[in-house]
Amino acid sequence: MTNNKNKVIQDRLKQARESLEEAKALLVHDAEVNFVMNRLYYAFLYPILGLLQSRGMTAPMQSTAISLFDAEFVQKGDVELRFLVAARKAFDLRPACDCEGKKKATPEDIEQLLPIAEEFLQSVERIIV
Repeated sequence: MTNNKNKVIQDRLKQARESLEEAKALLVHDAEVNFVMNRLYYAFLYPILGLLQSRGMTAPMQSTAISLFDAEFVQKGDVELRFLVAARKAFDLRPACDCEGKKKATPEDIEQLLPIAEEFLQSVERIIV
């Protein structure tokens, strides 16, 4: 792996760790659920971007990154399906807009997704590092 490519991947993992820690801090301080979900979503997205980068792939949109992650890592058995399911749930619940009919995150969603995000990051670090 080239040094520049490795740096980009390591930066993505660092961003993921920071997003996860921010989600935990917001949770401890009783922040609004959507703020926590936003950080939690990025705790899933950044490792996905790092994995794609490790195979020389980029994605123009976040939804494309998740689809590529599914095709390149989950379908090939490199990453557990439950991580894809959780990432998709976080994607669906992130507060991208105040669109009518959009699902809203709940404290239970945060409680469910937070430990999975931690496990996912650890799993990706084992794959990449």
